[in-house]
Amino acid sequence: MRYFGSKVSTIETLCDLVSQRVSSGSFCDPFGGIGSVGSYFKSKGYSVWSGDILNFAHFFQIARLKFSRPLSFRRVIDKLGLESRNDLIDLLNAITPKKGWFLKEYSDKRSFFTGRNARKIQACRRKIITWGQEGWLNHDEHAVLLASLINSMDKVANTAGTYYAFLKKWHRKALNDFRFELILPVSSKSKGYCFHEPANTLVKRQHFDILYLDPPYNQRSYAHYYHLPETIALEKTPKVHGMSGIPRDISGESRFNRPREAKHALVDLLNSASFNFVVFHYADNGIITPREVRDILSSYGEIEDFLVDSKGYTTTEKPRKVKHHLYLVQNA
Repeated sequence: MRYFGSKVSTIETLCDLVSQRVSSGSFCDPFGGIGSVGSYFKSKGYSVWSGDILNFAHFFQIARLKFSRPLSFRRVIDKLGLESRNDLIDLLNAITPKKGWFLKEYSDKRSFFTGRNARKIQACRRKIITWGQEGWLNHDEHAVLLASLINSMDKVANTAGTYYAFLKKWHRKALNDFRFELILPVSSKSKGYCFHEPANTLVKRQHFDILYLDPPYNQRSYAHYYHLPETIALEKTPKVHGMSGIPRDISGESRFNRPREAKHALVDLLNSASFNFVVFHYADNGIITPREVRDILSSYGEIEDFLVDSKGYTTTEKPRKVKHHLYLVQNA
């Protein structure tokens, strides 16, 4: 799934820098998003503790890093008279397209999806909801199916990457046929733990070898930009408004989105946590200025500051156009 703030393009560089300093141990990612960083570090042998306040992001984390092999879905498969997980996927792709709230709000009124794809997404959504209501899915299976539905629908969404707006003309990917595909977990002997809770709560759970902080760095609320995935995860049909079809009762803004609070939010978070090593991943033009970041982190030890882009990294002494800062601090 396309996700703004994703660190996929810099993840190898991030892991290279971290592993040179802490080669193994517990890795805490309290702003885990859809689990890209957490699943990568799990694949490299770290024990990962990941969290997020959004339901759909939490479900992605369950799907990608909580387990090391695909779930069986044994109960729903037996109830439906199927033989395998592949049969379950085939069933979701073969069910009759349905009309309903999703088609009306996000195809007829707003061109997020073609009518055919909206009907197929609607049908899959209803089927997963029904299976949950029947008790044929446990919590993790339910989460994996919903995350997979969201990931699959994103591949045919008529957007530029978020659900804050749809494109005026149909993008070529939006004209492809929707197909349900199951998200598979990263294979690893390491453990993955997923929590639907605020960052300040997660960091208090235990002492961590590595604390990786990648908070929002501007005033854009993920809850607003990804309102539709969150609505799918909540299995709701809310009243929506505006060109984006955002629910009227949406919530989920972070203190890190607020210019007057972001700096204090970072201080509070660090004071709440127990760790050996902290990595702060932030943008130069973020709400918290580079000078403020350095002032806050300097109380924990000597700061190593790297500028990172998709091509690699360089030290701050070397001028180069970059996208992100990586501040690395060994807790003194």
